[in-house]
Amino acid sequence: MISMNVTSSPCMNKTLKIFLILTAAGLYLTAGGQPYDRIERRNFWNAGRNVNGLRTDSVSISYAQLRGSYAAGGLRDTYMAPEGWSAEAVAKTILHLKKFSMNGAFSFENFSGKDMCGSMSGRPGYYPVDVLEFTPGKKTRQTYHFDGGITADIGGNWRIGGKVCFTSENYTKRKDLRHTDYLLGMTVVPGLMFHEGDFAVGACYIFSKSSETITAEVLGISSGSYYAFLDKGLMYGVYDIWDSQGTHLSETGVSGFPAREISHGAAVQVQWKDLYAEAEYLRSSGDMGEKQSIWYRFPTDAVTARIGYAAGDGDTRHYIRMEAAWKDRSNFESVMESNTEDGVTITTVYGQNRILRQRDLRLAPEYEITAPGWEFRAGAEFGFLQEQTSQIYPYLFYRETFTGEGFVSGMVKAGRFDIRGRLSFRQGTSSESGGIADTEIPLPDRPARLEDWNGMHMEYLTAPRTSAGLSLRFNFRKGLYAEISGEYTRGFRLEFLPGADRWGTAAMIGCTF
Repeated sequence: MISMNVTSSPCMNKTLKIFLILTAAGLYLTAGGQPYDRIERRNFWNAGRNVNGLRTDSVSISYAQLRGSYAAGGLRDTYMAPEGWSAEAVAKTILHLKKFSMNGAFSFENFSGKDMCGSMSGRPGYYPVDVLEFTPGKKTRQTYHFDGGITADIGGNWRIGGKVCFTSENYTKRKDLRHTDYLLGMTVVPGLMFHEGDFAVGACYIFSKSSETITAEVLGISSGSYYAFLDKGLMYGVYDIWDSQGTHLSETGVSGFPAREISHGAAVQVQWKDLYAEAEYLRSSGDMGEKQSIWYRFPTDAVTARIGYAAGDGDTRHYIRMEAAWKDRSNFESVMESNTEDGVTITTVYGQNRILRQRDLRLAPEYEITAPGWEFRAGAEFGFLQEQTSQIYPYLFYRETFTGEGFVSGMVKAGRFDIRGRLSFRQGTSSESGGIADTEIPLPDRPARLEDWNGMHMEYLTAPRTSAGLSLRFNFRKGLYAEISGEYTRGFRLEFLPGADRWGTAAMIGCTF
């Protein structure tokens, strides 16, 4: 089990003071009231991996914000809350000095959801195997995130730098079947850049490590048993009493349900004038289990490409962005046997079977135009997912899913007010098929499946829906602002979801400097 205690220390306090002093020192290069996200988006390097791209811009800007939000409605996935509240504090900065530049961000979010069940994981769908529970209750989640990067000029044409990102999360439910999920993630990206006039080329190494441990327990007195479902893919898996061997939640010699993933990769970037391109490759290896009892291993290959182009003169600028991501993941289940003699458990692994393969392609084009008093964005995202699972021979199941979403958004200034609006439409399709391989052996029972839950999940992904959002910000003096926002989503042609609507509202106060 991974535990975490967040305490302050003299070193941490000293680091915070240095960070604030450096931020204040860069105020002479402030952005003149422009929003932080606009300054961040206009530099294509900020969407990529190489922190050395910070030096291609020269505007320093920071902001701090407090945010409270509420969301409710029946248009939700199986793990989402019918009603949820969250409070968040976030601070971000981009700072340029004579010889070096740096950026950083810190955030803390506390979430509380009512009548939640489904996935016990803090990141449902991230791993190829998930654990579901079925007793609605209150769940809470605390998420800490920190990232920081620094880049410096070395010589006339070279830059060197690095970036670190850290995330920690506690996700808990205090009603039987109780569970706690501890999540830790870290990414380190050192990099180099060479630049000459309008040309720049960069390269960086990527290391990422994440871990997650789910623990479950029953403390109350109940006349019945609590059940859990081990989803091994396409909502096929094992449905049994929560502490049975099939769910792996209470297995001898293993602390809960642990999962780990380590990734190594590299990325290269090229920029010529206002044209930018980046290509990235990651190779990941993950497993679930502990010590001798490794139940699943899931290697992953991922490729991402980003392209950006900017045009325009003066204060009016046009941006075209395109991101394409491809991922190929397989999940292998170990065939093993454990024997305990004289208090010592010995596990023998006989081999492994591939029970799941996923191939995912995502495309996201976008256009943006910005001007001193307004901005406009339009974009889309398309997803293609192919899945194949074979958990019990000779049964084979296939699924293909396509999703598409388009949006338009804009902002206009009216005196001290910023008025923002957004409209989007999403729809998808899904098809499933299955078969039985040729065999002469007697057919075993098919793997268990949660048909209704699968119907809810796929309907949430593919059902047509329209969303509309509106926000109003009032800008006080010296960068202070207050903002309220609301969003409404309406789904159509629904069969499994508990409702056709979902709505949310938020209130924010902050300062840009």
